[in-house]
Formats: sequence, structure tokens, C-alpha cells
Amino acid sequence: MAGLPLYHRIYTVLNEQIHDGEFPPGTRLPSEIELARQFDVSRVTIRRTLDQLERHGMVERHQGRGTFVRVDRATEPVRAEVAGLVENLLAMGLRTRVKVLHHAFEPAPAPVAERLEIATGTVALHTVRLRSYKGEPFSYAVTWLPEAVGRTFSRKDLASKPLMRLLARAGAAPAEASQKVFARGAGAKVAELLGLEVGAPLLGIERTVRDAQGRPVEHLRALYRPDRYEFEMNMRIQPNDPDALWEPAT
Repeated sequence: MAGLPLYHRIYTVLNEQIHDGEFPPGTRLPSEIELARQFDVSRVTIRRTLDQLERHGMVERHQGRGTFVRVDRATEPVRAEVAGLVENLLAMGLRTRVKVLHHAFEPAPAPVAERLEIATGTVALHTVRLRSYKGEPFSYAVTWLPEAVGRTFSRKDLASKPLMRLLARAGAAPAEASQKVFARGAGAKVAELLGLEVGAPLLGIERTVRDAQGRPVEHLRALYRPDRYEFEMNMRIQPNDPDALWEPAT
């Protein structure tokens, strides 16, 4: 978290402790003086931290009584199972709501063209979506699709139907994907949309999806609030084998 404002670093720690259950709903947080002593900072810094927690719906403050974790605090994170590094996209599409911020057919830049296996500058569908769960924004996704696929659905379709279903309807049903996970700091635009401070840590995913014929049908780069989205993976190992490695469970 180097480079982040001091109050935001403390916010991240307290936010994680609340989500991890160290401070259950209704619990009173340590006082400003206690937190200032714990983190070796001024009370002004702690007040900014608590202000941010309050703005994000994590705590409520009562003059003369202290700061308490909200009983109706922000929803639990969306949990996506990972099997072969691909989460259950259809289920997520049905459980969440999408706002389409951008939908246009544009020349594909070189990195995207390479992933879609088309020539640089070839027209493709470029979309940007903000996804929310129970009214709370948690992901910002930039997606590129081949023009022929993108022409089969509208902006309204993209806002109301899971992309997995739209791809299937277009005859480009996903069959496999390659994906990598990374970490990024939130830039100004994404931070504002996700309700975060600039530089706040984000979970990132880059994925290229292929159909049954091996043709790329989607390239996605998405950023997620780690306090509202997390991966789960069930693992297995061969018993009584000292050289066995953990493998994803099917």
C-alpha cells in the first residue's frame, strides 16, 4: 500500500477487519485515541479514516458514544467459484445488475487485436460496463468482441442479459478461456465509479474467451473492489503421496 495516503492505509486495515469478523455488526470500534495510539498517527488521520468508513456504509458514528459497525453494513462480497481459473459467469450475470457506460464499434488497438487474433485497427465492439450487487458497484469491465458477434445484440441487451447467453445466441458459445489475475491501484475515473479513493487497491482480471472451434470471441479486462468481490476455489490432493500437489477440485 506504499504511496497511498496514510488514512487510506488504515481504512484498508479496518475495512478488512470488519469483513473478516474481527468487529462484528453492532460492535463498537476502539476510540479515536486508541486507534491513533495503535497506528501511531494523529487523531486527525483517524477521523479521516472513520469518515471514509462511514461514507462507504461500514460504520455509524454517535456523538458521545463512539463508532459502531453497522448492522446493515454493505453487502457481503460476491463470491465467484474458480474452476480452471474461470468463474461462473452466467450465475454472476443473473445475480447482479449492469450499467453500460460505453458501447461502440471502434478500431481495435494492437494489444486487443492480438488477443482477438485480428489485424490491428479492425473494427470490433468495445464496451465498458459497471456491475453492481444489491445497489453497490463492485466491478468495472472493458470488453472487446469481434464485430460479427457484437452486431447480434444491442446495448439494451448487454445491460439486461448475461454476456454468456448473448454469445451463445450469436453462435459463439464460450468453450474455454485463458485468464490471469493481477492487482492495480484505482485511477481517478475508476475510483469515482466504484466509490473509492484514487490509488485504492483493486483486483484485476484479464481473460480471453474462445468458442468450441477455438476462435476468440471475447477479450475482457476487469477491475474489482476486493471488499465486494472475491474468488473461492476448492482444492484436493492425493492422500499418502508426499510428492502430491494441490489441484482444483471439479
